[in-house]
Amino acid sequence: MRVRSKWHKTQVKTIEDIGGAMAFICWRITKNHLEDLINEGFTIEKEQVFDVIQEYLCFLIQSVDRLVFKDLSTEQRQKLIYKLTKQSALYYQENKTERIGNGNHHKAFINTYNQRSQDYSEYEFIDNKPNYRFLRYFGDKIKLAMTDVDAKWIVQQMVEIQAPKAFEQISQSVAELISVDKIISEKQQTRRKKAKTPRSKRKPTSSTKL
Repeated sequence: MRVRSKWHKTQVKTIEDIGGAMAFICWRITKNHLEDLINEGFTIEKEQVFDVIQEYLCFLIQSVDRLVFKDLSTEQRQKLIYKLTKQSALYYQENKTERIGNGNHHKAFINTYNQRSQDYSEYEFIDNKPNYRFLRYFGDKIKLAMTDVDAKWIVQQMVEIQAPKAFEQISQSVAELISVDKIISEKQQTRRKKAKTPRSKRKPTSSTKL
C-alpha cells in the first residue's frame, strides 16, 4: 500500500509539522508491514503485535534521523526527532490501551526507544542506506517478539525483504516532506499568522465601475 506523504498547497512548514506528518507515516508503514507478515503466514499474537510495532517504529525513527542529517541543522534535527518520537509514543499508547488495556505504555515505548537509539548508533549507513548490521539488529529484535516456530525464519524475512522495503518507503517520504520552500520555527509561524491580514479586511485588488 502506498503511503501518501506530500504536502498540499503551502510549502512553508515547521519542524513540528514535518515531525507530526512523519509520525503518521511511520505508523502507517508499520501497520502495512504487520499485514504483510500475517499474509506471509507469520503468527503474531495479540501481545506480540505491539512488540513488533515498537521495533518497527524505533527502526523507522532511527532511519529518519540518519536521512535528515545532511539536510537539517542540528537543532532542527533534534526537534524533528523529538516530535516524531513523542507522537509515535502517543499513537502507541492510544492503540495499546485500546487493544490490550490501561498502562504506562508511553513510558515503556520511550524507554525502549532510548535503548534502541543507543544500540543503533553502533551501526552505519553506507551510501545513505542502513548496512547489514543495522538491518540484522532490527531483525533480531523482531525475532524476540515471534513464536519459536516463526523465529527460525523471521530474521531472513526482515533483512532481505521487510526492512529494505520499509526503509525505501520512509526514505521517499522524508525526501518529499523536507523538500519544502522554507522550514520555520513555531514562533515564526505564530508571527506570520498574527501579521496576516484577515480576508474580510483585505482591500480589493481591482474594481469594476458600472
